[in-house]
Amino acid sequence: MIGSHANKKLINTAELAEYLRLSKTSVYRLIEKRSIRFYKAGGHILFDIYDVDEYLKNRCVEPIERKYGNI
Repeated sequence: MIGSHANKKLINTAELAEYLRLSKTSVYRLIEKRSIRFYKAGGHILFDIYDVDEYLKNRCVEPIERKYGNI
C-alpha cells in the first residue's frame, strides 16, 4: 500500500536485478507486464524495497508437506 511506511528505500533497476538475482532483461519484463510495483521519476524507474519484498512474499511456494499435510 502506498504511504504505508514512513521511510521508503528506493532502488533502481540494476540494484533490483542484483537483489532478485535476475538479469536486467528479466527486470524489464516484470516492469513491462506490470508484475511488480514501481515508480517513475524524471525518466528513472525506481522500486521500493518494501514492495519488492511483498512481491517475493506473494510468490512464495509452500512445501508440499505444509500444503497437504504429511503424505
